[in-house]
Amino acid sequence: MVAQPANAEQRIRNQEIRISTISMWSDRIWQLDVDVPGTTPADLVIDWGIAFVDGSRFTDEEWVAWREAARRFLWSLRVTPPPGRRRARGTTLVRRFQTLRVLIRWMAAEGYRCFADLDRDAAHRFLGVVYQRPGRGGRLLSETVTPVGYIRILDLLYLQRDWLPDAPAEPLVDPITGSRSLRPGQLSKSMPYTPDAIAVPLISAALRLIGTPADDIMALREQAEDAHGQALSSGFGYKARQSHMRACLDSFRFATVPGEAPPWRTEPVLTMKLVQFLVTRIYDACFVVIAYLVGARASEILGLRAGCIERHAAADGTETFAYLSGRIYKTAVGTDGTPHRWVAPDPVVRAVTVLERLSAPIRQRMGREELWLSAMAGRGGMAIPRSSGLAGRLNGPFASFINLPLYNGRSWHLTTHQGRKTFARFVGRRDRTGLDALASHFGHVTRAMTDKGYVGTDFDLTDLIDAETSNDTRTALEDLLTTATAAGSAGRVISAHSRFRGRTRDGDAADYVDFILRETDMRLGHCDWGYCVYRRESASCLGDDRGPNPVIRTQSICATCSNFAVTQKHRSVWEERREQNARLLAHSMLDDDSRALAKVRIDECDRILGELQQGRENDDE
Repeated sequence: MVAQPANAEQRIRNQEIRISTISMWSDRIWQLDVDVPGTTPADLVIDWGIAFVDGSRFTDEEWVAWREAARRFLWSLRVTPPPGRRRARGTTLVRRFQTLRVLIRWMAAEGYRCFADLDRDAAHRFLGVVYQRPGRGGRLLSETVTPVGYIRILDLLYLQRDWLPDAPAEPLVDPITGSRSLRPGQLSKSMPYTPDAIAVPLISAALRLIGTPADDIMALREQAEDAHGQALSSGFGYKARQSHMRACLDSFRFATVPGEAPPWRTEPVLTMKLVQFLVTRIYDACFVVIAYLVGARASEILGLRAGCIERHAAADGTETFAYLSGRIYKTAVGTDGTPHRWVAPDPVVRAVTVLERLSAPIRQRMGREELWLSAMAGRGGMAIPRSSGLAGRLNGPFASFINLPLYNGRSWHLTTHQGRKTFARFVGRRDRTGLDALASHFGHVTRAMTDKGYVGTDFDLTDLIDAETSNDTRTALEDLLTTATAAGSAGRVISAHSRFRGRTRDGDAADYVDFILRETDMRLGHCDWGYCVYRRESASCLGDDRGPNPVIRTQSICATCSNFAVTQKHRSVWEERREQNARLLAHSMLDDDSRALAKVRIDECDRILGELQQGRENDDE
């Protein structure tokens, strides 16, 4: 065995090492400390009393050597992780233990008594058994990404060999990927984003709820609490309290959301249970707004505190941006997280204000500042909700409450991570057609994140956004190169010279796009009404070295620019613009200047649509 540093050796070998504030090394149960918001002590339990088929347990004397090796291995992931890896947090240690427990049980049943007995053939047989284990939805684990965790534990046993007295003598799987035992494409699966057909109504409903409905529900809660207090002080029994509550709440009337006709809710709310149900839906809505419009992880959202909104001027002083001040836990070295500021559009500022008001009574009573302290979470009624429980609420009562639509005929399964992935996708893509009113919020975030004064430390989120931007550019290039008809100065030139014109997006076109992205400095601007094959010297919008000028880039400006290209994908935008201006001309009270402007815009639309139609007719001949 390679010589080990004395301090690290002592941290692992000391039998009385403190695992947490309440657990020691020799304890059968390791109760880890909560170090990430959204987890509870119940999520952080490691029980070394693993039961075997012969009736023995891993804590029995016969297993002492192997048990100590297993403990050393698991704890080494926290104190001395492999080079380039982060120290494992409590939730990661628990996941690794759960996987290790399956391996230990299999090894014991097969007659193995230490990790050194394992070789590549044994690892391959173990993974073969794992693949046949039942997974969610009746599928085998071989059909999911779950086996990756078992491959990683086998890989880690060899990587951590310097800290184990009985480590495997050879790598048990191929480095990094474990490709020897993985099915094709298994590691490439990633957590999904929320599709537009679900994300848009989900976010829109959440934005609606944190407005007028949130004000109503907080007023209703205050009225209900007053009624409950009056009943208690009067010495009413249970039935009398309920009657008093109903009488006090029966007069409450819900307000009307701006732009809507009837009140947002007409059904009466007569019990404290239903009041709490509505309060919880506002908490859910706040989470959705922050997750999808900021891109923070669940732990970062659940760790927010009162007063977390900050305002800072842009580098050029033309506008002020609001920021959400919090901490990143996943990539932090210490347990307290790394301070970070996320760009916060107006709805997020509103969501935080609502959270501050919702949690104010509990925070004042408890003397704490966490925004997610709530009466419906945890034992004793005062805790931060579990992220897993929050996901259950989003898929259950919240989805039903907002009447979330089906996706391809089935309920879409929401996770707390989807907001982050969807945010990166919306910010990274330049064509936000279909996002309706949400597009302006993501445009605000884009401006703030590209401001010279913005300093971001959420590098994982930046990578996600960059990946989505790259995918967005790739899709746009493929559309331009393969479209049969294109309009605009740049569109006509590209369409006339592209050897892929009119073809499907095959491998040759994809390879050519790869070449362009890799070997050239081509920049492709993307908006709802077309593409910008950007060159600063010919940009009608007076853009700079970074790209088009978003302030004066309009449909009229683009229509006259030699950088502009339009494909059939954008036809509906120009058709709708023409219809809007035609309706304006029909108004008898329209002034002469506005009438002239509408005619100019109609001419622009006719020219673009005519070029697209002419290209179609030429292809049909």
